[in-house]
Amino acid sequence: MIADQPLHDLDLETVAVHPVKILLVDDLAENLISLESLLSDGSENITYLFARSGEEALKIALKEELALILMDVQMPEMNGFEVARYLSNTSKTKDIPIIFVTAIDEQATHVIDGFEAGAVDFLFKPLHPFITRAKVASFVRFYIQKKELVKANEVVKEANTNLEAKVQERTRELTRVNKDLDNFVYTASHDLKAPINNIEGLMIALQENLDDPNPNMEEVASIVKMVNAAVGRFKTTLQDLTEIAKVQHEDKSCEKNVAFSEILDDVKLNIKNLIESYGATFSEDFTEAPSIVHSRKNLRSIVYNLVSNAIKYSCPDRKPVISLKTHQTEKYTVLTVQDNGLGIRPEDHEKVFSMFTRLHNHVEGTGVGMAIVKRIVEINDGKIELESEPGKGTSFKVYFKLKSL
Repeated sequence: MIADQPLHDLDLETVAVHPVKILLVDDLAENLISLESLLSDGSENITYLFARSGEEALKIALKEELALILMDVQMPEMNGFEVARYLSNTSKTKDIPIIFVTAIDEQATHVIDGFEAGAVDFLFKPLHPFITRAKVASFVRFYIQKKELVKANEVVKEANTNLEAKVQERTRELTRVNKDLDNFVYTASHDLKAPINNIEGLMIALQENLDDPNPNMEEVASIVKMVNAAVGRFKTTLQDLTEIAKVQHEDKSCEKNVAFSEILDDVKLNIKNLIESYGATFSEDFTEAPSIVHSRKNLRSIVYNLVSNAIKYSCPDRKPVISLKTHQTEKYTVLTVQDNGLGIRPEDHEKVFSMFTRLHNHVEGTGVGMAIVKRIVEINDGKIELESEPGKGTSFKVYFKLKSL
């Protein structure tokens, strides 16, 4: 039983985690020393504070965090009952348990007055050592349990906060997945229908030619060539859809420190023929932010799409000039890719990032590249912005959330 547990049997490790302070109040110094000696056996980590008047007791109670107050009733100027009433009416001290220590005879009216003043128990002199220690140990144990409960509540609160954050993140992820599913259904019902109908029409034309007793083989060869081209475009579209799905589930473990100059050099080498055919030139400045922690494959995909589009959508009356530079903000590394190309009308800005949307038909492509770029950036808690003026060029700004390995 807790009430029968002496002070030296308290869990010392728990007491050490939650320091215990007990206030002893008596106007006679010898009584304070005697009471501390009775309670302390040198094995517990409990601090005893002394007050020799009611006023001094109030000052200490308002300043310190106390587990218990043992207070004499009969003190000059301000007696124990008056101190207890003041403490019980003050928000900071109203929950501190008070045990009255008194030499007055154990009378019912006296005890009732004490409890009405705010006491939780009485000890009558001469004090019985075992009973005194057991009662104090009981209140100390209650104090420690209360502190442990507060600590446990804080842990639970933190766990709930973390869980709520995970639920919100999972909800956002599911929202993205649902959006992907909606996009796929739309694509399957609209964008994939056109190439299928085209292939179907070509196959009908081919069958009609082959059913003719004297088929036109040149026309048959032309139709077969168109069928193969249509099948190739269809396969490319499916590959683009697969690429978007891969981006959604990118493994974070493949992230490493990647240099922008290295990625750009790789992209330039890959599109060397495109650069030469358009006569494109580059200016680059990565000095402010030379590298980021990112998936190399995904960063290359971003740079590849932005640079190749800047070249392909250039103005016919001037050679493409592409500028790449980086800088760093408090939360992001920002990559800016600017060109002097055709530009984009304000009403078409959002369309740039839509799947299978092409604003210019003179350039081959599936219209998925910028949708992939936007998905890569947003999955990594970044964002992409564009500024453009038709006939003068476009500037894309990619914001990469700062990360560390």
